[in-house]
Amino acid sequence: MGNELYLKMKQFYEVSTLAQKVAAPLKEGAVAELQFEGDPETYLMIKEGGKSVVRPGKPKRPEIYMKFSAGAVEYLLELAQTGKDDLEEYVARFGQCILEPTPVRKIEFKLCANVVTGARMGYFGMMRLGGKKAFNLALRLGIKVPKKFLQG
Repeated sequence: MGNELYLKMKQFYEVSTLAQKVAAPLKEGAVAELQFEGDPETYLMIKEGGKSVVRPGKPKRPEIYMKFSAGAVEYLLELAQTGKDDLEEYVARFGQCILEPTPVRKIEFKLCANVVTGARMGYFGMMRLGGKKAFNLALRLGIKVPKKFLQG
């Protein structure tokens, strides 16, 4: 099951126009550590060649860590399958999986970098795309974004 989740997320991040829009503000080399329920493997997601690439391997210095349940993967991918590139809805669903998890639909999320690194790598630019929902998510996660990083 876990490897199946990896393959679905790999396809989403590497092909979906929604995923490419979400990742657009990230700088080349931005890296996250990913895990999936039921899969002992660790994966990395890195921005290379202008898009997010997902592959097996543990990153040395990830900026973020995420562990996805099968229900969370399906919930997020369901939006992409509608053909709508609704960034705010994607951020809302992502936030629900983190802040209001259910036994079926949850994402463990950890910020592994400091605010300066997060800003330098483009994570705050990515948050701007999600609008107010994204900033509310950051606040609820306890991430305080300095105003100078919020200007586009």
